[in-house]
Amino acid sequence: MRHLNEGTLRRIYDEPLALTAADQAHYGSCDECKGRFEAIANDVRATGALLSLPSFETLPRVAFAALTSRMEAAERSRPVRWYERWVDRTSPRWRRATVPAVAVLVAGALLAGLTATGIAQTAARIFEPHSVTPISVAPSDFRGMTTPLDYGAVRWTPAPPTVQAVPDVGAATTLSGLPALMPATLPGGVSGPVSYGVIAHATGSLTFDAARLRASAAKQGVRVAPMPPTIDHTTLYVNAGPALVELWGGSASAGGQGQPPTLVIAQTRIPTAESTGASVKQLEDYLLSQPGVPPDLAAQIKAIKDPSTTLPIPIPPGLATTRTVDINGVKGLLIDAGVAAGVVWEKGNVIYAVGGQLTPDQVIALASSLR
Repeated sequence: MRHLNEGTLRRIYDEPLALTAADQAHYGSCDECKGRFEAIANDVRATGALLSLPSFETLPRVAFAALTSRMEAAERSRPVRWYERWVDRTSPRWRRATVPAVAVLVAGALLAGLTATGIAQTAARIFEPHSVTPISVAPSDFRGMTTPLDYGAVRWTPAPPTVQAVPDVGAATTLSGLPALMPATLPGGVSGPVSYGVIAHATGSLTFDAARLRASAAKQGVRVAPMPPTIDHTTLYVNAGPALVELWGGSASAGGQGQPPTLVIAQTRIPTAESTGASVKQLEDYLLSQPGVPPDLAAQIKAIKDPSTTLPIPIPPGLATTRTVDINGVKGLLIDAGVAAGVVWEKGNVIYAVGGQLTPDQVIALASSLR
């Protein structure tokens, strides 16, 4: 009796209805072929189990949330960073200057999300940015700088700027005086509802005081360069707000918790700073000469061709890359952090920013379609 070969028996497992009538009749009456079939079937099932893999599903929001959680945990284990002594996360307020180089840039790097208007007629405008440029700032450069120094009296009128959540687009537009911008289309993964936040107008001032600085340095045991007469008693004014922030997938309140937003659109009129005495050059030369200012940061600031019209954007080295892009005929700065991207540009005395858990191409497309 001719038995079924292995190929035919395997075909019974894969395609039982494809056998010929003669092969089916033989198989039905042959115990030997049935035994060989069971051995082949067991091998097939075992091999399939070894080769099977669970399905892979990308979860960008979960991955980004996990990354954010790890970054926050690492952040809590580090000493307080330099810029955190100037601006509090949940209730921004001007801190006493620890790193003097930041004072001259306070209207820019520290208040980049805020707007400005004119102030005292006796003050000369020393900062009004119409372009943006990246500067590499490593938090580790300031890790050992924990001694606060008092450079002078700080005041906010009427109060430090804070983010106020508003119920709808009408309230956001009315309170900020800025039109709420919307992209033509939203990429996959970004959807409503949209939350809105408004930063009210406030004026901040720092009046430099050589005597207060000397007393503070002596108390802390820190040696600082003497404050020149041209800077002593100079008042540096910063006008901030209003500004409008739109969030998808997050909360516009200052202390919002939960998932990070998938898309942020922010706009503000250009920030300005005005001085009653010292010029940008005098402030820059003095503050960058103070001990504790990283030489690389000082060199980058000095390399800015016109610091009075350029907004520095701090970029941690190794965490993001930057390049210049075109946004409807205007030069913008693209920041690519891998899991997220953003772009900042200035047009018509307004600074715009778009960013989120998006690719650089998506961010550029969104920014270019805002209406």
